Amino acid sequence: MQLHRDRILSTALELLNSYGLADVTMRRVSTTLGVAPGALYWHVANKQALIAGMAEEILSPVEGSDPVDFAMNLHATLISWRDGAEVASAGLAFPDSHAWDTLIDKLSASFDSLSDQTISDDSIHAAALAIAHLVLGATQMEQSQQQLLDTTGEGQTIDHVPDIRRGVEIIVKGLRAPL
Repeated sequence: MQLHRDRILSTALELLNSYGLADVTMRRVSTTLGVAPGALYWHVANKQALIAGMAEEILSPVEGSDPVDFAMNLHATLISWRDGAEVASAGLAFPDSHAWDTLIDKLSASFDSLSDQTISDDSIHAAALAIAHLVLGATQMEQSQQQLLDTTGEGQTIDHVPDIRRGVEIIVKGLRAPL
């Protein structure tokens, strides 16, 4: 079987769900694929580029008919992957990745459903950034709390969905309020 970027990312994502981000190493990916570690570098420059590619794959299906729907779908997508929010945050920070711009563009487009022509593009962009940060942060907190509970039995499971939904609703409502 020929080695290519999609196969490397697919393997890395399988390892992510099985073992978590800490165990997704270039060596482990290459061992799982049955190739020398150096073979990966023809397709993926380094681990940060691998994580950025994983983030792009995780985030690519996220859509939404409005900002709340988009945020809920983003949260559900991130939570469906082990360490999903951590991978997304790390991958979105990678300078060569276009995933952040794509995410914000798609989230901004979800505001079209509000059909309020008085909201400026700059305000929509700022709201999209705030929503993305809210969802990424809340989801990372949720996943960290769940890992602590799973590992130590300490803490409790907290459903962050109502808080995320309410936060997004406040941001959207705030767009319509005079400053």
